[in-house]
Amino acid sequence: MRLFFPIVLIIFLSVPLQAKSQTGCSQLVWADEFNGEGAPDPARWNFETGGGGWGNNELQFYTDNRNNSYVSNGTLKIHARKNNGTWTSARMVTSGKASWKYGRFEIRAKLPVGRGTWPALWMMPQNSVYGGWPNSGEIDIMEHVGYDPGRVYGTVHTEAYNHKLNTQKGGNTLVSNFSTAFHDYAIEWSEKEIKWFVDGNPYFTFINENKTYKEWPFNHPFFLIFNIAIGGDWGGAQGVDPDLTEAIMEIDYVRVYSNSLAAPVITGPAFVTPGQQAVFSVTQPGGVQYQWKFPAGVTVVSGEGTATVTVTWNDQPGEVTVKAMNACDTVSSAPFPVAIQSKPEGEFLTIPFTGPNNQLLWSAIPGDQNQISLRAENGELIVTYNIQNPSANPHIGFALPAVTDLTRHKKMMVRIKAMTGQAPSNIRFDLVDTGDQVDLNDLFRIDNPTDVGQFRDYQKTFVMGTTSGWQPSKIKLIRIYFNYGVLGKKGAGEFALKDLKLQDPNYTRINIPARNQELILFPNPVTAPLEIRSARQFSTLRIHDMWGRTILSREFSLRNSVQSDLSGLPAGFYLIEVADGKGWKEQRMVIKP
Repeated sequence: MRLFFPIVLIIFLSVPLQAKSQTGCSQLVWADEFNGEGAPDPARWNFETGGGGWGNNELQFYTDNRNNSYVSNGTLKIHARKNNGTWTSARMVTSGKASWKYGRFEIRAKLPVGRGTWPALWMMPQNSVYGGWPNSGEIDIMEHVGYDPGRVYGTVHTEAYNHKLNTQKGGNTLVSNFSTAFHDYAIEWSEKEIKWFVDGNPYFTFINENKTYKEWPFNHPFFLIFNIAIGGDWGGAQGVDPDLTEAIMEIDYVRVYSNSLAAPVITGPAFVTPGQQAVFSVTQPGGVQYQWKFPAGVTVVSGEGTATVTVTWNDQPGEVTVKAMNACDTVSSAPFPVAIQSKPEGEFLTIPFTGPNNQLLWSAIPGDQNQISLRAENGELIVTYNIQNPSANPHIGFALPAVTDLTRHKKMMVRIKAMTGQAPSNIRFDLVDTGDQVDLNDLFRIDNPTDVGQFRDYQKTFVMGTTSGWQPSKIKLIRIYFNYGVLGKKGAGEFALKDLKLQDPNYTRINIPARNQELILFPNPVTAPLEIRSARQFSTLRIHDMWGRTILSREFSLRNSVQSDLSGLPAGFYLIEVADGKGWKEQRMVIKP
């Protein structure tokens, strides 16, 4: 069926479904079983509406209302009606919802009767990559004209082969009970050929001659069209029965199968802590094998070769990819980035002003008409400013080395000094999460800070609530506004920051005698994050279960203490081991209630 319609923006959609596959490794990738009641599923179907002949001198006006298309008793009805001499009908398309390149397309349908009817199940290109009709192709899965009852046609139209030139390629077959029984109308489309079937019996094959797009434009996605036309150049070639008042095409289901696997889409945690067990998965039909790839140092715990895999992550960010394979296809996922989420250990997280080479770690964002300069002296961050546009929200910022969980370290402390007349009118400290959000209901704001030339201590304990959507477990930036907003004042000055820290107010100190080499575990039994301490420095932590299996292994720089969250482990006894990498190690049992 020839098609004239405005260019429509198309979006490809593939919806994997669990269903019995066809022969070989073909998988059901899209379907509509029409099991509901009322309007066709808007997630699957759009409507093309209007009249004007549709390029074929057709009589009907297409609508999107329930007079002409509806689902009832497990089937879709496309219902052409004549009212006061005017025909209305429906033209349903998957354009904008789904389109495919290659596959098996199967529609179980019962066709209308009546001279002048022209039902069609067909496909058009999602994008006219070779130009307008017929250059980009047309695939007619099934057409039937009412003046030739029971003879169904399968046809292609291309620039070289089309009915305007009387060169179209197609075949036909007779279906005796086309209007009283359902029949399966199908094509199998590959890069080599398109085959037409009725009830599984082939009746025509169009072969790719491997010449140009003019003969074979069928190498890009096409969408489905279901409609009933009335009259027209072919359907009305012998007129329209004047006594005909309606025509119904009934469709039991449409199913699309593909030998091509959809690119797997990985789901899993975007942030992990060193040593965390993480689960990554994809959704694919059965009969598929998987080849996962993780950064060096990530250990697979279980699920290798399957759609779901559990790993123990290392202490570096990286990407996860997976390759899906069956007998007919191999396809790779897009990389799935995984960032390290740091959990501060110990009582304090000190925010540095400079790096190991004395480089400044903070940046200034003055905004229009403002000036800010930064320098570090004697462990202080000196901020010199000239603010003439407070509404530009001037600020400075420090990007944390890794996304950091600050839910425990919720008390911020800082010392601020300014000489007389040099202090800003206001200062605000923000903890910015990976979504660039802050908790506007719980701000650390200092109005009119002291300007007596001496450091003064300021502190704020954050609530660490998440009801606003802010994520305190995923903080990426510390931001300090000053002389900002509607209450900010214009002016120049200078102030200094010192001892900027975040404290865990619930931290419990443990005093270890200098000569005691025993490994200290607290609390034991474990009712909170486990504090692991030794008078001797260690660089490796391992946790073993009672069967001797290593369930966690971490490596880090030499230290005397480390914390580990055991909340995800089942109740039982565990052996905690620390080592220095030079042959020394200590072990001690811990109880997880």
